[in-house]
Amino acid sequence: MPALPDAIAADQRFARLTAAELLAELQLQRERVAKGFYAMGLLLRELARPERYKIELGFETFDDLLEQKYLTNRMTAMKYIAVATIFDELVATEVGIEKSYALVRYASAKGSAEDAPKLLQANVMIAGERVRDMSYRDLLRAARELKAPAPPPAPSDEEQAARRTARTLQAGLRRTGSRSAVARARRNDGSWIVTVELSVDDAAKRASTM
Repeated sequence: MPALPDAIAADQRFARLTAAELLAELQLQRERVAKGFYAMGLLLRELARPERYKIELGFETFDDLLEQKYLTNRMTAMKYIAVATIFDELVATEVGIEKSYALVRYASAKGSAEDAPKLLQANVMIAGERVRDMSYRDLLRAARELKAPAPPPAPSDEEQAARRTARTLQAGLRRTGSRSAVARARRNDGSWIVTVELSVDDAAKRASTM
């Protein structure tokens, strides 16, 4: 397929630039993209209102609008909307879409997404590093760690001893013919006890030897 005239013209224009001019042009385009994502967030936020996507445009859901108009996927839309809602344009443009959103995710995991700008302004320490020095990947990792459930506490010496006793008792009962035996250690009124369950047949056999 032959190249389009506009593409050819752009290619020729860039080819005539010096390397320094190419860098300057690239920086300009990056700034345009950075500002563009914020405007997209504001536009998407407005379109996400039911009176916009449903009443004015006739779509059943916001997701239907995104999909049928080939705008973007829901995850990206929610990212842009979150950043445009919580950060002002100057800060969001300076930080960038990915890190801004990572800060929103981290602040949300801490308790309130709206605190993200405060965390940035105070340049708080997270995982031993200042926010402004962190990458967005580091922030997302910190957010995931905050959401991860806390590991269960290590069992006490008393609990470990009770469970060992239960395992030993269960193994002994099974070796001596009570194949259904299940021994469990559990707390009862503040102390540890061991309970044993047997099938009726195994219990009857045990009872007959008493």
